[in-house]
Amino acid sequence: MEPVRVGRVLPGKGTPGVFVIAEENDKPVLRIDVYDLAPEQSPFAECIAWKHWIVIGIGHHLYLVPLTADNPSTLDLDAYFGQLYPLDHCLLVASGQRLFCVATDGIVKWSSRELGIDGVVVSRVWDGIIDGEGEWDPPGGWKPFRISLDSGSPILQSR
Repeated sequence: MEPVRVGRVLPGKGTPGVFVIAEENDKPVLRIDVYDLAPEQSPFAECIAWKHWIVIGIGHHLYLVPLTADNPSTLDLDAYFGQLYPLDHCLLVASGQRLFCVATDGIVKWSSRELGIDGVVVSRVWDGIIDGEGEWDPPGGWKPFRISLDSGSPILQSR
């Protein structure tokens, strides 16, 4: 099976850092080779099937590969990848510093302001609101945030 290559593929290709095989009914339907991870290793990596995409978060990037294997896209997170939060109408992507909202067509709807410097986690999504925490003073210096699911803009919290 000819792979879909994502990341920075150098001449001669070399060996990818990660291989992903998508299967349907226990048969491989898509192979993805992810290149150039060495300079930006992070402690987190995740791969999911979401809508008509294979989504890979690793290093400082998010890779969106359609199941048709046509036109994969890459999102530079400007910080290490953290975690994926799939929702019905969008995908939330946490990096070490902010959240990104990816629409079902693979286009980034918004990216938040900095929500932390060494980790961002989502605790719940409800009624158009995202609640979570960002780590500002590692280790353990987590502060809560509340942002709009529609825009990523801060929502004032009553104390």
